[in-house]
Amino acid sequence: MSRAPERFETERLCALRVTAEDEPFVCTVFADERVAENLGGPRDSERVHRDVQRWSAHWSDHGFGLWVLRDFGTSKPVGWTMLHLTDTGGTAAVEVGWTIVAQWWRQGLASEAGAEAVRIGFDALGLDEVVSFTQPHNVASRGVMEKLGFVYDCE
Repeated sequence: MSRAPERFETERLCALRVTAEDEPFVCTVFADERVAENLGGPRDSERVHRDVQRWSAHWSDHGFGLWVLRDFGTSKPVGWTMLHLTDTGGTAAVEVGWTIVAQWWRQGLASEAGAEAVRIGFDALGLDEVVSFTQPHNVASRGVMEKLGFVYDCE
């Protein structure tokens, strides 16, 4: 089975496979209502702990998953990108997704990280297709999808 790299770099970001050490950062992200509204709402520390465990298991089971993104200049975590199995609309697929901390919005980081995740999906994992989805009101993510070459399919 092909595996994705557990670390990758882009022009401005260093991405590392999520670990239990990332839980405080993930809790902070879900505590920000501006970000959490696009992720299904806030999550408490117990839920985040389960999520991080699930994301880690996804890496072990499938050879790809969620990467925490760090800014090269500051080493501070600024978000995450991921490739993960999904069952959207009844069809099994690999989804690319991204979440950026609100103070880092509108700087192109989601596009930068998402583009590399898509490249890894096709090149390293040999996928035939990668999908992406968001809530209808999330115009920013729709813009990232379009920038990455995704074509609107349905709501």
